Amino acid sequence: MKSFAVLALTVILAVTLVPAALAQQPENEQFHLHLDPASTEVHFTLKDTLHTVRGSFHLSAGDIVFNARTGEAHGLFSVECGSGASGNDTRDGRMKNELLEAPKFPLATFEPQKVAGFNPAPDAANGARKISVAGNMTIHGTSRPMTLEFTVSQSGAATTATTHFIIPYVDWGIKDPSIPFVKVEKQVAMDVVAKGTLTQEK
Repeated sequence: MKSFAVLALTVILAVTLVPAALAQQPENEQFHLHLDPASTEVHFTLKDTLHTVRGSFHLSAGDIVFNARTGEAHGLFSVECGSGASGNDTRDGRMKNELLEAPKFPLATFEPQKVAGFNPAPDAANGARKISVAGNMTIHGTSRPMTLEFTVSQSGAATTATTHFIIPYVDWGIKDPSIPFVKVEKQVAMDVVAKGTLTQEK
């Protein structure tokens, strides 16, 4: 009888206390990554038959809020198309006005929808995380699904996120800048070194 009483008490405690303990676990593990446009670098590399063109764009805004448990995300990264610079005024003017049509499409944007691979505790060896962010990339007025792979490192809240990706800009409706005897590649390489803060929302 004593053993039965102990067993019954154990079951009662489990039924009573386990739901209460579970209820104390946070359902939302929200994180906010805010990028600082002044310290974020957006570089591009485009090759042609004569040389390699390298330049940069300016980030105008960058924020993503995501749930580490579900991966659900929302936010916006935007780049000013009219800020493109490669060191040649004639080439840059054609890029911004004729190819990107910056007056008509002033921003290129990425809207995150899902974060995968995020571990709230960074790798102890180097403090880095590898995450992928799926969303929609909008360039020249048209949106397409795209997934960006990031390496994220932290020192306190200060955060650096880097990514490399390719944009097949001709397939995406942007004019081919090739001219006779100078053929330009149909895709441009993008490299981003983004700096800001990563904080956990309460």
